[in-house]
This record gives sequence, C-alpha cells and structure tokens, in this order.
Amino acid sequence: MTSFKDFIQTYKPQVEETLVAESKQHGPEVSDSYEQALQYALLTKGKRLRPLLVLAVIDSFGQAIDGEAVKAASAIEWVHAYSLVHDDLPEMDNDAYRRGQLSVHALYGPSLAVLVGDALQAQAYQILSAVKSISAEQKMRMVATLSARSGAFGMVYGQVLDMGNHNVNHDAVAQEAVLNQVYQKKTADLLTAAALIGGHYLDLDEAAMALMGKYGQKLGLLFQIQDDFDDYEQDAEEGVVSLVHLYGLEKSKQMIADLRSEAKQALQDLEKLEPAFDAGLLTNLIDLIGA
Repeated sequence: MTSFKDFIQTYKPQVEETLVAESKQHGPEVSDSYEQALQYALLTKGKRLRPLLVLAVIDSFGQAIDGEAVKAASAIEWVHAYSLVHDDLPEMDNDAYRRGQLSVHALYGPSLAVLVGDALQAQAYQILSAVKSISAEQKMRMVATLSARSGAFGMVYGQVLDMGNHNVNHDAVAQEAVLNQVYQKKTADLLTAAALIGGHYLDLDEAAMALMGKYGQKLGLLFQIQDDFDDYEQDAEEGVVSLVHLYGLEKSKQMIADLRSEAKQALQDLEKLEPAFDAGLLTNLIDLIGA
C-alpha cells in the first residue's frame, strides 16, 4: 500500500474505535458527563495524522498492524487532544469553536475542560505501558519519547512561546528565532514523536531511528508552514505573526520545497540502510501536504 489516502480509509476508523474503547474502561462509577467530555475531546473532527503516522511507519517495514499496534498509536492522539483542549481555553487562545464544533470548555465549562486535558495527557502513558506485544524496554523508550517531545521542553514550551506570538511587530528581529522554536516544538516535536514511536514499536536500531526522527521533524515543519499558507489572510486579520508574514510568500515556498526534499532524502537514506523498509507510503504522505 503506497497511497496514504487509502491507508487513512483503512486505519482511521480503527484508531477512532480504539479511542472510544479506551475512554470506556472504567465502569459505572465514572460519571456520564465526564466520559462524554473525554470522548468529545478525543473524537473532535481531525485527520488523526499522528497515530496514523505511527501505524504508517510500522506498515512501511512490512509488519502487520494488529490491535496492539493501534493501541500504541492511539496514545499520541490522547496527548494531541489534551493540547487542543488546553489551547482553546479562555486563558490561552479563547476559542469557542474548533473545526466548526464547540470547544470542550465552551460545551462543558472551563473547569471540566482543564481536568479533561489533564486526564487525556496522563492516560496516554497508561495506554503505552499496557501494550502487550513489545518488550518493557520498547515501552520505556516510547514513554520517554512521548514525554520528552510533548512535555516541559517540547510541545508545552512551544505553546508557551506561541502565546507571545500575537499582536507583535512583524519586523522584530528576535521574532524569527522565537518562531523557529515555536514551529519545532509546538508542531514538529509531536509529529517527530509519532515517527519515533513507530520506530520503537519495531525496535529499530539507533541509525534507523535517527533517520526516522529526521523525517518526522521535516514533515512536522512542512505541515506547519503549509498551515500558514492556508491561514495567511486570517492570521493577518488577527495579528498573528506566521513564518509566511516574516519571510514572504516566495521564500516560504522555497522553504516548503526544501523541507519536502529533505524529508524524502531521509526516507531514501533509510531504504538504503534497511532492506525491509519501503518508502512509498511515507513519501506519499509528504506529497499530500498542501496538495
């Protein structure tokens, strides 16, 4: 399978079924409103790109995707969902809607939204620690990767930096450095984690993991810059400084082209290193961004 669109059609429903099942594990003592809020946060409309990337890495090495693989992949969606719940809060971006639906705090109230976000984050590590088909060392590496990439000096720090990325001078020299960190940490780090978790599930060696991490990083930066193009006019109206506003359309387009090339090169290098690896599916994902 080399079409990522076909891959989505096959595995996105499995990921979502797993998310629902994971949110219903605790019996009648859990209140209906709390369980509903968890599911609402987990199943907010979205691509499920991060867990699908985990599974795509596994598939690209010719390994069958079973229920345990889907569980391992689902953990990163719990973390992604938590980040969105907290990002929408009145104290953060103060968004009442996400993808056309009420945000969690708008529907269930800010207090429950904070607690749901906390629960989503913590549960991700319980899910990873309970995967049965891999060794304890592999589980430890997955937990370490996800916590490092999403935690105090990863995604969370990217969100801290992003809070200062509104209503600022577009010509501020220091802003360029800040934006580079925002992009890397807030968006690219979690996509890098997805690629690495897939690699840990397969127990890849250090050299292969380095190339998988490079692919995830380039893909994450590409994803964020493309998102800037999609939101270019809206960002200008809202006073948000994006990379496109800083560098201009032409230079930003060149950066996108360079990131595409660098991500594909990482996959080509991985094919040379790992005979079992087929780059087709992950290459197709690169081509889908912005298509």
